[in-house]
Amino acid sequence: MRRLKRIFHIAGNDLRLMVKDKAFFFWTLAFPVFFIVIFGLAFKEGDQGPAVAELTVVNRDQGRWGAYFLEKVESPGVELKIVADEPDEYNRLIIIPPDFSEKIEARRDQAIAFKKRESASAEAAARVETRLFQAVARVLSELVLYGEGDLAKFLDGHAAFRDLVQVRSRFPEKTVTVVPSGFDHSIPGTTVQFIMMMVLIYGGVTVLEDRKKGVLSRLLFSPLSTSGLFQAKLLGRWGIGILQALMLFAIGRLFFRLDLGNVPLSLLVIAVFALAMAALSVFIGSICGKEDLIIGLAVLLANVFAGLGGCWWPIEIVPRAVRTAGMVSPAYWAMDALHKLRFFQGDLAAIALNLGVLLAFAAVLSVLAGRFFKIRD
Repeated sequence: MRRLKRIFHIAGNDLRLMVKDKAFFFWTLAFPVFFIVIFGLAFKEGDQGPAVAELTVVNRDQGRWGAYFLEKVESPGVELKIVADEPDEYNRLIIIPPDFSEKIEARRDQAIAFKKRESASAEAAARVETRLFQAVARVLSELVLYGEGDLAKFLDGHAAFRDLVQVRSRFPEKTVTVVPSGFDHSIPGTTVQFIMMMVLIYGGVTVLEDRKKGVLSRLLFSPLSTSGLFQAKLLGRWGIGILQALMLFAIGRLFFRLDLGNVPLSLLVIAVFALAMAALSVFIGSICGKEDLIIGLAVLLANVFAGLGGCWWPIEIVPRAVRTAGMVSPAYWAMDALHKLRFFQGDLAAIALNLGVLLAFAAVLSVLAGRFFKIRD
């Protein structure tokens, strides 16, 4: 019990010294918030489309079929805006030609122009386009079924035929239908990136300094073994990552309405990831003999892992080969788990593999760090 207390005391003291550093909060809080804003705006909330998609209609047909076709198009999700001429401003537009009814009655093919403004909602356009296909299919089927008579009168007596044709779409298995975006992506992504960078830099440099200044040697005069001292250093650096994550998540919740999905599981993912980074920082601090080398290596690893792991952009949008290569990065497994929890309604079973891989990273790096941990040069 006394040994455990000493381990926590040394770890807490390391954390206290780091927090007292004037530059600590700039690099662990202020600078990451700047990244959060930049990437949050760059990958703003995905285009969800309006609840009701407006469709502007220019009906130049003088017969009955143009109006009949538009009845099939209109639905609770598609609102028609009938105008006489093509307007300068619109989101989505169809133009029914003057000979629309004439060609239908002559059983001739024809084309209906559908236009979409470039900056308009892509999802709303897809909804309207689907409804247009449905309308075309229904009118064609009714023509084939009934022939030359009065369709409105026929359908009044045969209600079952009104919904004869239904168009449904489905995605292949494992197709990503939601792309992670906005601050719910950028805050966890920035947090993961800066946990890597700050834990590796602060953790690695302080291990080097404590060894060179003889701090580690003096600590052995206390009733604590080398393995106990290693555990204390590992715990202290893990505390840096946890503290930084809690600060950034709190800022995200207060100012950016951060939604982590399942909060306890998200924190568990961060905790395991931070443990792996803590072990890596002790390993780097043990094998490197110069502060500049530690900083350069930490920045390089953090940025490579962040880029490959989906911290800067959603990993779901990159080619499969890039995503496969990203699996070498611990950040990939952390970000993939956080995305599953927030954007894909995942549970513990969904992130079990991610946690297992992160624990494996932590275990292997801890063994390496313990193997190369040195009290003195």
